[in-house]
Amino acid sequence: MSHASTRNPTAATLAEINITPLVDVLLTVLIIFMVTTPLLTRSIPFPLASGEPGKIEPLAMDLAIRDTGELVLDGQSTSRRGLDQQLQVAAARGVPIQLDIRPEPHSSYDHLANVLAIAHNNRINGLRVVAPQGE
Repeated sequence: MSHASTRNPTAATLAEINITPLVDVLLTVLIIFMVTTPLLTRSIPFPLASGEPGKIEPLAMDLAIRDTGELVLDGQSTSRRGLDQQLQVAAARGVPIQLDIRPEPHSSYDHLANVLAIAHNNRINGLRVVAPQGE
């Protein structure tokens, strides 16, 4: 005998919803929101780069490399050792340095490489190799 045949066809169907799992899910979601909401409303300050007026201007230095290998720093002739000492003094000030290197057209690459090595040893990051005018 089947189960369907034992039922009373005139009896109303009883539909019940088990709400216990629904309440468990809603309480879990409520706890998640209670934990994450304070984290979302709290602002975290990040230092951002901007063009503020208090920005420190770099110390601009101009270095010319002559065809003969002579170094001219800000209009004064100097040697490699003198250049190294002057860059050390400038770096000790704590101000960023912008070193513009202007090699003449027929100067040797070795002279430029030596100057770049001296600047690297003094931890100068603001380097620009400027092409001679008219080229």
